[in-house]
Amino acid sequence: MPTQTAYLGLGSNEGDRAGHIQQALQRLAAAPGVQVVRTSSLRESTFVGQGPPQPTFLNGVVELRTSLLPIALLDLCKALEAAAGRTLPAPRHHPRPLDLDVLFVGHERVDTRDLVLPHPRWHLRQFVTEPLRELGVDVATMPRALAAAVIESPAAFSARTTQWLAGGCTIGLVPTMGSLHAGHGSLLTMARQECDRVVATIFVNPLQFGPNEDFAAYPRDLAADLQLCREAGADAVFAPTVAQMYDPLFCSHVAVGSAAEGMEGAVRPGHFAGVATVVARLFALARPQRAYFGEKDAQQLAVIRRMTKDLGFPLQIVGCPIVREADGLAMSSRNVYLGAADRQASTVLVRALRSARDVFTRGERDRDRLLARARSVLATEPRALVEYVELRAEGELAPLPSGPVLQGRMLVAAKFVDGVRPVRLLDNLSLVEGS
Repeated sequence: MPTQTAYLGLGSNEGDRAGHIQQALQRLAAAPGVQVVRTSSLRESTFVGQGPPQPTFLNGVVELRTSLLPIALLDLCKALEAAAGRTLPAPRHHPRPLDLDVLFVGHERVDTRDLVLPHPRWHLRQFVTEPLRELGVDVATMPRALAAAVIESPAAFSARTTQWLAGGCTIGLVPTMGSLHAGHGSLLTMARQECDRVVATIFVNPLQFGPNEDFAAYPRDLAADLQLCREAGADAVFAPTVAQMYDPLFCSHVAVGSAAEGMEGAVRPGHFAGVATVVARLFALARPQRAYFGEKDAQQLAVIRRMTKDLGFPLQIVGCPIVREADGLAMSSRNVYLGAADRQASTVLVRALRSARDVFTRGERDRDRLLARARSVLATEPRALVEYVELRAEGELAPLPSGPVLQGRMLVAAKFVDGVRPVRLLDNLSLVEGS
């Protein structure tokens, strides 16, 4: 059988560290299809990553010649870890008697849940790069895992996610319209924590803009967006053109019902049908197990949850908390268009919501008095042209009748007109959960 060179990372920080590693090397040398060529010296290193406090590691690298396929080599490594007393599947970021990382197998590239080649973080770890240099490896020439790929073609995007699904990966989808900020970063971070692969989409969707809205002027900065996506750990970014998403014969649209009535649905007729159509198309292309949306657009989140349930998409919709500026303003891509005076005035939205929540916390339960409290704060800021203030039930945001309420989410929208261009801002706050 043909053989190729492979490198394994060696590590142990529990029990007889050197003994665990030496025994693993002996068993590797005795395994069919494996020849141990040489081994680096072992060195002490501190734990890298999040997790409980734990002892320092002994680390090194071993060079092999092997006829095993990469997945078979991984299976052998897992068997040796188990023989050393490691519990598998192992909890992440915990002490371990033996840790064997497959770093390289020839020039193979693999992208599955259990194995990525080359190892995605080898070049960031001194306890890997130093032993490789000791073995005479020119680390500057060694391959690295591909950076987050930018994919424009829907067919190529679908092919990439098909590959991940075939490799047993869970996919987290973060749909955006670009002009990304820390709020979007929080969605990507949560997806990274929960999923094997994370894909962000950047697409300013014309279907959700009305004829007099700001589609052409919507902020766009693809280079900055890609940088944020890569820093947050996205594995791919889908950034199609309008023509690629909607060919000239495209004619299928998703109708939306009661979840889209009132509030944004009244101010922006047709908006949620456009949102539902593009999100459904993204779900069909990506086939994610989870999709992440910010709670700032609370009614949009309710519409997407309803659509997902009604159409039977087999995925979980994950709502993520609002990320705010230091003064409380909810982060939004449109905030950049606020003039200085409007930017200062814009905090009236969160102040109104928090004032209503404060009186709810102190015992006020009447729906209309809670709304009146929020409106009284909004009235102190003439720059805020208020479009609506509503108190809706949590979740699907069903209207609440007059009288006592046990819970609810208060939502507000207002326009500020003295900046570069008029800016509509949305915000919302749970009376009981905070945000």
